[in-house]
Amino acid sequence: MLEYESVFRKKELHDMFADGDIKPLDDMYLIEDTALTVQELTKKIEFYKGYKKKKAADITDEMKVLQNKIDFFKGVIIATLKQNKEKSVKFPGSCSISARNQKPKWQIDDEEEFIAVLQAAQKEGEDVDDVLEVVTQYNVKKTPAAKLLAVWESSGKLEGFLKKAKEGADVISKTLAKTTVAISFVDKDEDDEEIEEMVIPVKAGGSPTPSKTDDYDTL
Repeated sequence: MLEYESVFRKKELHDMFADGDIKPLDDMYLIEDTALTVQELTKKIEFYKGYKKKKAADITDEMKVLQNKIDFFKGVIIATLKQNKEKSVKFPGSCSISARNQKPKWQIDDEEEFIAVLQAAQKEGEDVDDVLEVVTQYNVKKTPAAKLLAVWESSGKLEGFLKKAKEGADVISKTLAKTTVAISFVDKDEDDEEIEEMVIPVKAGGSPTPSKTDDYDTL
């Protein structure tokens, strides 16, 4: 890749981030540059993690900025994959990318009040024994609790049980369903390995270079 092309693409991604508008890239080929931008930002986060003890406050703020950029550019990748109806893509010698759907997750924001909700539900005949764990006090087991909350929500009981909590208490919250993206980068020090059949994005109007044994389909 010519150096000026790389600089132009980084500026294009920077401008997109500055606008704050996640949208598909013009070409699937550009996902590689976006993924490598994520890699670069992730490396910066790793550096700052080691330096955080000396510059805790300033570094934490900078890491948040970098993480926001990573999340943004991953959103760009997801949008581009969706636009092209692809779930994964592989860039030989660079990285492989896959998108997967992540179910919404329950989280207990006020465990004490949630325990009160469970105890009240127990008195009404609900089976919460698998959710409540008695040690010296009640502890909520997160996985069974998430399953119970899903059941209560689908049955319409959730709102009624939550009314038994202290007024104004934020007992539980639920994250939105989202699509996540996983990126694995090629170790430049490793020997070249045999490249399996994969989807190889190409520039608009271009075509991939066929291997000695296979011709790859373009997107």
